[in-house]
Order: sequence, then structure tokens, then C-alpha cells
Amino acid sequence: MELLIKTVRGEVEALTDYDCTVRETAENEKSLDVSVLSTRNNDHSFGLIENENIFVCDGEEYVIKKTRPVTSNDALKIEASGVYKPLIDLADNYVYSKSGKKKKMTVDDMVAIALEGSGYSYDISPEGLDATFELEDFGDGFSNDLLRDILDKYKAEYTIEGKTVVIAKELARDTDYQIRHKFNARDESVEIDTSSLKTYIRGYGKQNDKTKAYAVELEYTSPLAEIYGIKHAAPIRDDAYTDKNADELELRLQEELTDTIELSLTLTYTELRHFGVQDIRKGDYVWCMIDPFGINKRIKVVGVERYSDSNKSPVYTFGKLKRDIKTDMKNFRKTEKRVSKLFDASGKVKGPSVGSGIRIGSDANFDDGYDPTTIPKYGPATAVSDGLMTSSDFQKLQSIIVGPDGKPQVDMASSSKAGLMSSADFIKVSKIIVSSSGANVDLNKLVSDLSALTARVAALESK
Repeated sequence: MELLIKTVRGEVEALTDYDCTVRETAENEKSLDVSVLSTRNNDHSFGLIENENIFVCDGEEYVIKKTRPVTSNDALKIEASGVYKPLIDLADNYVYSKSGKKKKMTVDDMVAIALEGSGYSYDISPEGLDATFELEDFGDGFSNDLLRDILDKYKAEYTIEGKTVVIAKELARDTDYQIRHKFNARDESVEIDTSSLKTYIRGYGKQNDKTKAYAVELEYTSPLAEIYGIKHAAPIRDDAYTDKNADELELRLQEELTDTIELSLTLTYTELRHFGVQDIRKGDYVWCMIDPFGINKRIKVVGVERYSDSNKSPVYTFGKLKRDIKTDMKNFRKTEKRVSKLFDASGKVKGPSVGSGIRIGSDANFDDGYDPTTIPKYGPATAVSDGLMTSSDFQKLQSIIVGPDGKPQVDMASSSKAGLMSSADFIKVSKIIVSSSGANVDLNKLVSDLSALTARVAALESK
């Protein structure tokens, strides 16, 4: 990545000795994190890294919003964060005008107001964006907020190319790129999210001013309510619906109810150049084959994290996957069938399920073949009766004397009583007389000396 610094006065200088990371998120945010070390190579440009100046990374401009000077091994380093300049331009532009009285507005009508005074033009792909909305006083807000409101209404996407805001039902490229577990992907993770799960929603059409009755009033309950219970979503109230187009309200209820369990996949991509470079970008559909998670389908890239360090692989975040309701219901039915074999209508365990020889209390259920009431209860042992141990083992333990240090104490031996040695060994040892000086006596030498003396005496007697 090539990195330049551009001042608010228009000066442009090249930066060196830096690390940077470009992040694009699913929420259409785009940012740049930079770490620059002060060296002789960038003396001319290091001092230009200031808030509101602009980083130019590979031709794209990012307005510096945060700076953090730090010391690093007796050198100065600056950590800075920048936001994609077109996003800042739209966030700083306030639209003071309004659309006026309630009227039907197209996507073009709304975008024209949202970008008023911003300096940005727009290009809209009309396919799938032909609906109109009855609005009153649309405007009077920041361009980015108004644009986000429009995209939410149409469930559309946008990107910014130069000074043009490009809007379409979906912005994507269909590719044949593949990402495979243990091939060119690692550190895969899946996040399962049920924080937005709802299973019930109501819809109300036009209300009669006099009777206060609604021209149409519908409700929709998701099949998942059978598993997770009733979870209310905010109702839809729209005067555009009457008894003539009640079917449209019914479809909208089903579309807007978030009755799915979403999975989000994130992984680190390893580029294998000898298999060809895959130019994967945000918005691309790629084949993901992540066997441990049972994923094998085309998924859209909604977030990218790229690094200036060529040794660091990019990280991709993929669009949310929706768990199949039919699969969830099928698994639920299987579990329900198994449980019904164990419990009766009152919720109690059926006798045959746990065995006829088992007695079950009102608050206790036991596994088949287990009855704690038949387990014998033992008391402490004594010198004359068995208990948790035999009486003979009890007597042996009783004879053991333990000192204050927790170690067993043993009596000294005597000529009539065994102790640390037998009484017989004690008698033998006691016959050994040692001088009061405590001099060492070598018994082996004594034996050899006695043998020598005996031999000499025998020799003298034979003469």
C-alpha cells in the first residue's frame, strides 16, 4: 500500500516506515488505521500527521480523526485513524430543505433531497427500486442519515465512486473464487445470533376516523414460535393498506418479521499464488467450503480487512447465513417425539420408561436400575463390631500412636519387648561393649584379627 499525507492547505508528501490497515464493514463504514515511526526517511512528512489532514492510501482519501503519539524504543511513533473522506463529506452536510406536504415519493425524489448541497451526484439502478412511499417533510437532516433512511426503506445498497453515489438493490460481483477449509482459509469462526429473533407480528391498515376501526388487521405467527414461544415484533401501521390489498400487508408481515437464526462467518484468507490470484473484494459472491461448520455455498463478502504488511493475510467477513426453518422444525419434531415416550400428559416420568422395580418420589427421578433406598448404610466400627471397617482393622489402627507432627510413634525395643527391632536382636546388640570415648569399632577387623590370633596360637601349640 502506498501512503501519502495531504494537509488542509493542499501540501502532499510521501510517508515511509509505516504499517496500515484498511477496514470495510457490513455497515458501509470504511476506515484506515496507520502507525508511523519517526525516522530520517520521513523527517519531511512525519510532522504533517495531524487531525483533519488527509491520508491518501492507494489513491483513496481518509480524513484523520484520531492521533495518538507514543514512544517506541527511544523513538517517536504516531498511531492515527482516518475515515473515508466521502463518508465524512456526507456526515458534515446538513440538508435544511423538506419535501413538504404528504405525497408519494420515488427513490430519485428522496436521493435528490438527501444529497442536496453535498457536492455529490448519484446514479441509481432502477431494477427493484420502483416502489413509492407516502412521505411528509422528508429532509431536514444530515445527508448520511437521510441516505441511510432511504436504503432501509428500499433494502438497497450503495457505494461511492469518486463524487458519485451509486445505488442499487444489490451491489455485487458473481465470481468463481473458492475459499476452502485447510486449503486457503484458516482461523474460521461462526457467530450465531438470536438477539433479533421474533416470532409474532401484527399489521394494521388505514383507520376509520369515526369508528376507529381498521380497514384491514392481520397477524402472522412464525413456525419457530412452536420452539421458542411467542416473541412480539413491533407492529406495522400503514394507511396504504385496505381490504383491497390485504394480501400485500400479509406478505410484508412475513418479510419484516425476523424469524430466522443468523450465522456470521469470519476467516483469514491465505493467497496461494501458484493457484492463481483471487481478487476478492467487498460485495463479491465466493464459494465457501468450510467443512467443520457444514458450510458449502456461495456467500457474499460484506467486510474486508487488508494490511500493508504483505506477510499478513486479509480477513473476510461474510454475509449472514440463515438457518433453515424446516431443518429446525424437523429436529424439534424428533426431540418432541422422543420426549413424549418418557413423560405423560402431566409431565411425570412414565413407569415403564424407568423400570418397574424402581420407586420414584414426588420430587426425584432415577435412572433405570438405580434405587438409592436399597444401598446399605454403615456406621462407625468399634473394637467389638464391624462398621465402615472390620473390628480387627479398627484394633490395629487404634494401636498406632501419632505424634504432634502427624507421624506414627514406635517404642524402643528391650530384652523382653520388641520395638524398633526385635527383642532377640536387642539382646545381641547389647552384648557389644563400646568404650566411653565413643571410638569407632570395625567389627570386620576384629573378626580378622581374632582369626589371625587363633592361627598363631595354634602354631605355637604345635611346636
